[in-house]
Amino acid sequence: MFQNSDRLNVEYARLYELLGAPFRVVAGVTIPTGGYGFDEFKVSYQLGQQRKVSGTTRFALERFYTGRQTVGSYRGRVEVTPRLTLEPALSVNWVDLPQGEFVSRVVSTWVTSTLTPLMFVGALAQYNSNVNAFSSNLRFRWEYQPGSELFVVYTEGRDTRPRGSPELDNRGFVVKINRLFRL
Repeated sequence: MFQNSDRLNVEYARLYELLGAPFRVVAGVTIPTGGYGFDEFKVSYQLGQQRKVSGTTRFALERFYTGRQTVGSYRGRVEVTPRLTLEPALSVNWVDLPQGEFVSRVVSTWVTSTLTPLMFVGALAQYNSNVNAFSSNLRFRWEYQPGSELFVVYTEGRDTRPRGSPELDNRGFVVKINRLFRL
């Protein structure tokens, strides 16, 4: 830890996973059943949260089943105003296996607008290159009395493979209300 609250982390881990059934990683790449040892080496740097722009950058070299994986990622927070924040994220995984090579990219951002100390609206937009999917989520939360909340959530997922506009895969609308009863 630094005097400005930044952090530098270096980690090493040895892990083991036993697959009882084949595991499909991406189209055309399936990991067979069996036991797999993993060595992970990770380095990350976290900027202190007192900054208007903060976040964590991470780099990892890992054994991945019968091959290797290299990971680069960033997850951050940008305070646009005291009531409006952005939380961008990017993750890129380069995977090299005997069954095939692929690159996986996930890009997302979460936008939060605090309307009052007890009410906020948030929106998430995310793209995943492995499944060619774009998803979005819009959420409203209101704590109408201490411990009691109302949530309204709209979710949509789209397939980005077709030409033209992405095709709708799924859509959801949920209203949840809870009330705290005190005896």
